[in-house]
Amino acid sequence: MDQVPELTYLPVGLSASLGSAVCLKITIFQRLLNTAAQRFWCHPELPRFFPSFLLELYSLVSCSVPLMSAACARAEELATTDLLAARTAEYLKRHIEEEAHHDEWLLDDLVAGGMERAEVLRHAPSADVVRLIDAQYGWIRHAHPAALFGYLGVIEGNPPLAEHIEELRIQTGYPAETFRCMRLHAAEDVEHLRELRETIASLPLTEINAALISKSAVATVEGLINILEGLTTNGIQVRA
Repeated sequence: MDQVPELTYLPVGLSASLGSAVCLKITIFQRLLNTAAQRFWCHPELPRFFPSFLLELYSLVSCSVPLMSAACARAEELATTDLLAARTAEYLKRHIEEEAHHDEWLLDDLVAGGMERAEVLRHAPSADVVRLIDAQYGWIRHAHPAALFGYLGVIEGNPPLAEHIEELRIQTGYPAETFRCMRLHAAEDVEHLRELRETIASLPLTEINAALISKSAVATVEGLINILEGLTTNGIQVRA
């Protein structure tokens, strides 16, 4: 997938900080994911396992708002005595509103592409998806809810481009309606990513907080690579 410009700058008005260093680390980590994603999109059998990719994508999108809501709730619990938690809650409240109902829109798209609604809804996420999401819940509850910035920095760090989505439509043979939610992200996510990067760069982090966000980002990169490699290795999954 084509890349948006990498974060190699500090947002206007911000000096070097632990947050800006974390942003740069996330950019570096994400290069590994980009390499794996490129292999995935160029795989000669992509049309065969694309349905499984769509189901895994739905699983991830469905987890997003509940995950952010859990982090926001935990951040609000800590906010009266923790400035980082207060800033985390402030950002997540806005972002939850931006991401609300995206799972429903994606479900409609998959149905428009020929999938059965009931089949999508009863699809069990792969073990790789579960491990990725559960790691974030663990850090939210047992470390600090700001850990989720590492996850978000990776997940939103490479928004799709409209031209790539069109190439994907042609390659897979799916109707244009299947890609409506992806196109929405292509239009909106560049601005969302800019806001996210500026937020991370301005966070009042300690060394421990910064290390936690970086750890979350690494785990997210590893988890997404495992998901992509699992799809290319196993193709369409056999249900137990």
